[in-house]
Amino acid sequence: MLTMKDMPYHMGMKVKIYPSNAQKRIIAVNDGAKRAVYNHLVACSNEKYQLKKTSAYVAVDRERIAYLDSVTKTTSDIKNALPYLYDNDVDAQAIANAIRNYHMAWKNMKEQHRGVPTFKHKDYTQSYQTNAHYYKDKKGNITSNVRFLGKHYVKLPKLGQIRFDGSPKFVESVIQAGLDIRIGAIALSRDSVGEYWASFSLGSEKPFRLPLPKTGKMHGIDLNLTELVNGSDGEASENMRYYSKSMKKREKAQHKLNRRLECAKKEERKFYESKGYQRQRKKVAYLNRKTARQREDYLHRISKAEIENQDFIAAEDLKVSNLIKNHKLAKAIADAGWRKLLTMLQYKGKLYGKTVVLVPPQYTTQTCSECGYKMKGEEKLTLADREWTCPHCGMYHKRDTNAAKNILKRGLEMIEVTA
Repeated sequence: MLTMKDMPYHMGMKVKIYPSNAQKRIIAVNDGAKRAVYNHLVACSNEKYQLKKTSAYVAVDRERIAYLDSVTKTTSDIKNALPYLYDNDVDAQAIANAIRNYHMAWKNMKEQHRGVPTFKHKDYTQSYQTNAHYYKDKKGNITSNVRFLGKHYVKLPKLGQIRFDGSPKFVESVIQAGLDIRIGAIALSRDSVGEYWASFSLGSEKPFRLPLPKTGKMHGIDLNLTELVNGSDGEASENMRYYSKSMKKREKAQHKLNRRLECAKKEERKFYESKGYQRQRKKVAYLNRKTARQREDYLHRISKAEIENQDFIAAEDLKVSNLIKNHKLAKAIADAGWRKLLTMLQYKGKLYGKTVVLVPPQYTTQTCSECGYKMKGEEKLTLADREWTCPHCGMYHKRDTNAAKNILKRGLEMIEVTA
């Protein structure tokens, strides 16, 4: 059986799980173990960084650095430094994944400039990662420590049998495929509302979805805040602004939560023991989750429609992390979900056999799609200019449709260059 890395097709599946009280405790234990390992590595790294400034001159500092290396070098060293990791309820894979995530954070810092790893703080959410392992049983049959026991039950390491619900058709297809589909990593989590979820990483030698029929159409899309998506054919998808629409309701709930907190402080009660505070906190978390789900569902519908109707899609590769630094537009940009939409288009394009290309966004708005003239200097368009006429060829343009046409042209040029 091929490993996950060797599997040509990969897909994720997220389901809601219903753990017992004992299983909830095990999830909490592994969340704490994961956080403790990560924070231990961060603390040792921070201390070594300071000690190295004087270690060339101070022998005690050199000895301390050697000690810190001895408690972070291997998994066994870390477990000896944190003896509670030997508890029977602690999943060894949770420790291994915490170490891997720490090293991945350093890799991202060096390659993507995301900043050095920092301490993880305890909050109302919980999560940890485990992995499926495949082995031969006494009869020589290949089996796994993670397997589905029907449409509503799954066996997981340390947790044992646990009930789940969601994606019935997909779950049934996974069960019927048996060993043809390999389970990789499993992320177990509790959200701020208090509900539990399991995300499975699946690999297969066969595609999970059949390619969609070809339509012979191609599309360029421009992302903006006036309309979420403007197409090169002149069509547009509305920007629903779910965050802004739910602002009053969420602010009202947040104000009530703040009053509950102040009341608990006056009565000298700990807020995590205040039932009124916790009930209201869950209401606020539910409203925030509802807003995020509405946005995600809308983006799924837009991306699926694009993939179904087009064979080739070109979109601008926006650097949302940079754009969101504009404090005047940050909230609106985050509410639109541009990067999530681009990600959906990319993975759905691969899943259904369609071509999705991301192109550089420079001058797509300022260039005439008819003659290629670029608006510069005093001619340059501002955000208020929604319609304009090319001073070179006299072509009338709608700003966003013109940008979408330029994006489509660039996408086709990129395909020709790589072909």
